Amino acid sequence: MKSSTGNDGHRWRFVTNHGHVLECIAADPSARLRDIAAAVGVTERTAAQIVGDLERAGYLTKTRDGRRNRYEVHGELPLRHARHRHRTVGDLIRFLATPPGSAR
Repeated sequence: MKSSTGNDGHRWRFVTNHGHVLECIAADPSARLRDIAAAVGVTERTAAQIVGDLERAGYLTKTRDGRRNRYEVHGELPLRHARHRHRTVGDLIRFLATPPGSAR
């Protein structure tokens, strides 16, 4: 049975929290860390660490827009694993953002 929080007791998943954070930011480039954290199911601190990882690796650029941060996802960059370097971050985001039941 699946819980309402999406935590169904599985110890691992096919997509990492880094992938989920990228998809959240791509959907809303001005999202707050607390909103990203809630959507992914992690703490705000963990979301901040993931955003920092992605920024240091070059997958995100963060700029200040008044009192908020605005993010730019660099979707043209390849995925990190050698077996998947022929795919881009944009490919991953499009896959994750595809609504259930839609044609690909």
